[in-house]
Parts: sequence; C-alpha cells; structure tokens
Amino acid sequence: MTIKVSGIKNVLRKIEAAKRDAVQDAEKSVKNKMLAALREATPKDTGEAAAGWQIQGESIVNNVDHVLLLNRGSSTQAPSHFIERTVLSEPRVRPNGVIVSEKQ
Repeated sequence: MTIKVSGIKNVLRKIEAAKRDAVQDAEKSVKNKMLAALREATPKDTGEAAAGWQIQGESIVNNVDHVLLLNRGSSTQAPSHFIERTVLSEPRVRPNGVIVSEKQ
C-alpha cells in the first residue's frame, strides 16, 4: 500500500515567502536603526543635516551640502568621521567598500 501526502509544495512556498519576509524585515530594522543613529550623531545647529538622512534603496544618504564638512570635523559637537564611527559601531553592520562617498 502507498500513502501519498499532498500539499507539501504549498507549505514549502509559504516557508520560502516567510523567510524572504523575515530577511526584508531584518534589513529594514537595521537600516532604520542606523538611520536613527546617524541622525543622533550628526552635529546640530539648525538640525538640517540631521534631518537630511534618508533611506534610498540599499543606501542611507544625506543630500545636505554641508554634511561632508561636518563629517570632516568642522563642528565641535562631533568628532571628525562621525559617520564612519557611527556605521562601524553597529556590530551587525559590515560595510561593503567605502562607507562615505561624495556624489555630485
């Protein structure tokens, strides 16, 4: 006698979908945590540079012109390279190459 169990493909599809969702949720959580940390670490006068941090696709970007000057140490409120220090302080984050790059 043969016993046949059906519906396993549907279960496997649901497991794969749940894994994808879990990975996406984890990635989103890390990005949001890093975003909050960068906003907190950014020197504040008007708050423009801190508010400029945003998630764009796989990157966190800041389009405020003077954020690079701040990162170079132009403010007494934060050490130079505060962006790199913030990123590297997160144990689960491993940068893929250059941490800070300037786009024109």
